[in-house]
Amino acid sequence: MSSFGGDGNHPDNDVSAGKKGRVCYYYDREVGNFYYGPNHPMKPHRLAMTHELVLAYGLHTQMSMFALRKATPTELAQFHTEDYVDFLGRVTPETQ
Repeated sequence: MSSFGGDGNHPDNDVSAGKKGRVCYYYDREVGNFYYGPNHPMKPHRLAMTHELVLAYGLHTQMSMFALRKATPTELAQFHTEDYVDFLGRVTPETQ
């Protein structure tokens, strides 16, 4: 997998002026290591299963694949309160 700045602005995504865009695929193996609770809509096993299907059907050869990186506290603060970002920095599975 290749990686880039994570802002979603990849040259393959340019569909202006009638250009056909290339599909970009982002996946992080670690997503399957988390459990968000029974009522949370995020189901990591579904993501892992989808990834295995992408590979099994060879769809990854038709897409640009990118490895993810963890967001920095500054990046998280663009979308979340400072209190929540601080909480995320302190919480562990043992303290949940």
